[in-house]
Amino acid sequence: MHSKPDLDFFEVFPWNQGFEVGIQAIDEQHKQLVVLINRLVNTLIYKEPEDVSQAFSELADYAHFHFETEEAIWKENLQGDVWIESHQHNHASFLPAVESIQQQNAGKPLHEIIEDILRFLTRWLAFHIIDDDKRMALAIKALKSGYSIEQAKHQADKQMDGSAELLIDIVLSMYDGLASRTLNLMRERQARIAAETKLKQLNQKLESLSITDQLTGLFNRRHFETIFETELKRARQEQKSLNFYLLDIDYFKRLNDRYGHASGDMALHEIGKQLLHLCQHSADWPFRLGGEEFAIISVTDIEDDGLHFAQTICDSIAALGIKNQDSETADTLTVSVGAIYGIPQPDSDRNQLFKRVDACLYKAKSQGRNRVVYQT
Repeated sequence: MHSKPDLDFFEVFPWNQGFEVGIQAIDEQHKQLVVLINRLVNTLIYKEPEDVSQAFSELADYAHFHFETEEAIWKENLQGDVWIESHQHNHASFLPAVESIQQQNAGKPLHEIIEDILRFLTRWLAFHIIDDDKRMALAIKALKSGYSIEQAKHQADKQMDGSAELLIDIVLSMYDGLASRTLNLMRERQARIAAETKLKQLNQKLESLSITDQLTGLFNRRHFETIFETELKRARQEQKSLNFYLLDIDYFKRLNDRYGHASGDMALHEIGKQLLHLCQHSADWPFRLGGEEFAIISVTDIEDDGLHFAQTICDSIAALGIKNQDSETADTLTVSVGAIYGIPQPDSDRNQLFKRVDACLYKAKSQGRNRVVYQT
């Protein structure tokens, strides 16, 4: 890569302590992966075609080296376990995906190239480190404390509860960095050759990214908090029913473990499409809150519609027929739904209502899942 002033180097992927898994060799290699990803993005930004292939090759070569090192550590401690097979599959799919992105982006505009690469690398890096690696590192720690493999895995799963929220926060912080740094640079470089129209289009796209979950096309948790307050206030003022649905995919981790994260992503994408299809009215707001958790907010004139719609959600997702053979509810993917509806009380607030609907969702799970539990 050609030499440039430090001022011109954009660290679009800052290392975050949340990426640390607690195994020194793996953490050091993960940091180097982040360095190489930053180098690749900067190579693309500065439009040096002769260096792009080299940057891709450096990333691919080091990823291959890292995978071999990491898998040796996992095998030493978890030899023969199904987690090893799933992890190897995720590793094996990375390099072909990187090569495919490199080939498919030939001739595309710069902003599209950067967007495609960052979308893939951001999600892959977060799932690879935060979910897979950290889970396995926790299992190894438990093994060294005297647990059996199954006990260690259970302990790791227990400790990982709630990590999806951390994952989303880290991914969003990366996109925030992209928005504030990379686009500023692109504005400066395009000002000589592009008019204000081009810049407005880019800004609109970033605004959409900031409130949209890129995998499902639904609104994200950040936008959920804004919309909830607005719709709660509207329902109270207009004396309408605020319908709040909280959905959780049944045994989603088992789907990921059996079929791999690519299949898990596809399942999330299909559920997103189905929820968008169901939310046809302007007062319907579908969200992905994080991981396998979804929500819908709707303000209606009739309270009785709430239960019917909740059951429609549950039935329509089951009807998608997405395979999940390790589920204990069905051979296909299902969801549990908690629902509350009714005209909000004057003292109702978001935290109070969320606790109520979360309690309904908990009951739906404890009663066998693939069902709706509601309150009015």
